[in-house]
Amino acid sequence: MDMITCRARIGGQAPLYSYRVLVPLDQLTPLRRHRVVILHAVTPAGRQPCTRLADVLAPNRWFERYLAMHCGLAARLNLVSRRVEAIILHAIFPEMTARLVPPMLQIDHGPGEASHRISGIDLNAAFDSLAPRIETLMAADLGLCTDNQRRAA
Repeated sequence: MDMITCRARIGGQAPLYSYRVLVPLDQLTPLRRHRVVILHAVTPAGRQPCTRLADVLAPNRWFERYLAMHCGLAARLNLVSRRVEAIILHAIFPEMTARLVPPMLQIDHGPGEASHRISGIDLNAAFDSLAPRIETLMAADLGLCTDNQRRAA
């Protein structure tokens, strides 16, 4: 599965950065595409429709919202998706050492904005298989490694 990792500078005095992992819509299963939040990633080839990692990882029962809230799935899905996102981001951006992706991160050296397209395992509806292993999950388990072939997004 292809993903786009982004590091974007947030305006202000301190060098604050936002980190995201987005998944292009063409990487989602056809039944899932119409059920997800659509965001646009700016790439050298133009704007590409994408979605959040949480919507990709979500089990099919997530889209039946009344069950998701009743079973406490929302909080668990948020935790698992933020942890998986942090693992992916750390494999690409070594300065992202947070256990869970924060809304913004202050970095002393100001590395600048960057965007990379990477490949990993298929994460469509992978929540049920990843959630029990979230404490021991590593980049290699996601099909990533530190020398992953990064391509400009």
